[in-house]
Amino acid sequence: MTVVPRLRVTGHYAGAVSRAAGAALDVAIVLGSFTAGVAGLDLLARVVVGASLANDPAGPVSSIALAIWAFLYMYISLAIAGRTPGKGLVGLRVVAADGSTLPGRKALVRTLAFPLSAVIAGLGFAGIVLQREHRAMHDLIAGTAVVYDWGGRVAELPGPLSEFLARRAGAEYTAKPPRV
Repeated sequence: MTVVPRLRVTGHYAGAVSRAAGAALDVAIVLGSFTAGVAGLDLLARVVVGASLANDPAGPVSSIALAIWAFLYMYISLAIAGRTPGKGLVGLRVVAADGSTLPGRKALVRTLAFPLSAVIAGLGFAGIVLQREHRAMHDLIAGTAVVYDWGGRVAELPGPLSEFLARRAGAEYTAKPPRV
């Protein structure tokens, strides 16, 4: 019986689905933390000075504050850890295009260029699906890439998927039995 080793995905370019999942988690975290922070500040303002923060009828102050919060969330997370909390939950890391650790300057450029990917109906994100390295416009501008990285643990594909891919490639694998 031929044993097919599990294929490793750590260090490979992240695909569209995992990047979208990380982005959705980041949006939920940004909106949830912003909402909780504003509610807390509103409560504090009502208790201390008797005024509410909810008197911003058009919402420009809230919109600017949310944009600043989202910028700080993304930039600080990338500059310190090379990943946002949402990316970390799905096992993604942002690295320099050559695979080295993300420097703070590239994190800043990537964060500032991110809105450009959303301009013109999100066409800047098309590279994630169309390009071999799955890099969006903001990745190309900043010289970054998003890869799978689960930290100290090696990320492996499930055994049946590894076997399927081996059959599709027509490869004959012989290896030691999987660890139990």
